[in-house]
Amino acid sequence: MKQIIAHLTVKSLITVPTLALGLLVPPALVHAQYANPPSYMPMTMLNVSYDTTAHTLSTVSEASMLGAGVYPVLSLAPPGTFDPAQPWGVLNGTVFSRRLGWDDPNRRNADPSTHILNEVQAAYGSGASLWISLVSETPGLNCYLAVGQYGVNANNTTTVDPTANAYAGLFGTAGSSLNWQWDGMMDHNTYAVNQSDITVPNELFSATYKVYIGDSAGNDLVPTADTQTTWTWQGPSTIPEPSTFALLAVGVLSCLGWSRRQRSSASTSK
Repeated sequence: MKQIIAHLTVKSLITVPTLALGLLVPPALVHAQYANPPSYMPMTMLNVSYDTTAHTLSTVSEASMLGAGVYPVLSLAPPGTFDPAQPWGVLNGTVFSRRLGWDDPNRRNADPSTHILNEVQAAYGSGASLWISLVSETPGLNCYLAVGQYGVNANNTTTVDPTANAYAGLFGTAGSSLNWQWDGMMDHNTYAVNQSDITVPNELFSATYKVYIGDSAGNDLVPTADTQTTWTWQGPSTIPEPSTFALLAVGVLSCLGWSRRQRSSASTSK
């Protein structure tokens, strides 16, 4: 009888590979993958600088950092879904990347007067701010605010800080403004595309941004200082099947339920 059960079990695993993933991966590992927000590692900084003599802004190009024709890959989150109760649950059913980031190359200098925001305010007053505005983008590309290594607070931990407004939409995503007031600190926002919007392997998604000096309301104070930069991401090499991810989510949720029941049983036995 045990041999028959074992045979049926193996056959079931072969027949339903997505459920097999949930059964073969230890519940604790599945739960960790499911619960934790994505990190910004690996990272690529597309630095923004201000020329105090020419009074112009500039950005480092993506090609100069990664090489011509090389783009960050939009990846599916293992094991295929995130906890919908958490801010990063908006990434469910997407492929995404946090690799590209805005930064001030002088931010770590001991002399604060060299920091980009201070340089701008020294030239145009304390009310001047740095702004980034979406000029154009490939349809289907979304952007979400992410603060710190895990996107949910400035302390580089997975603890959610409600004041960080993590995973709020940016640049028109979820009805947000096309303009974003940047604080000059390192930011690796999350860029995502719904799986249903992936139509061909290695599909490219791009966004062009204007970086400018504005007032507190986002009005451009110095048009001659403006600069533009274009970022591009590459979709997965294979197009995900919606049914596959639906089954995978069921497997993950089943495993989570099993893990929680085990913990509950352990607590009751105590």
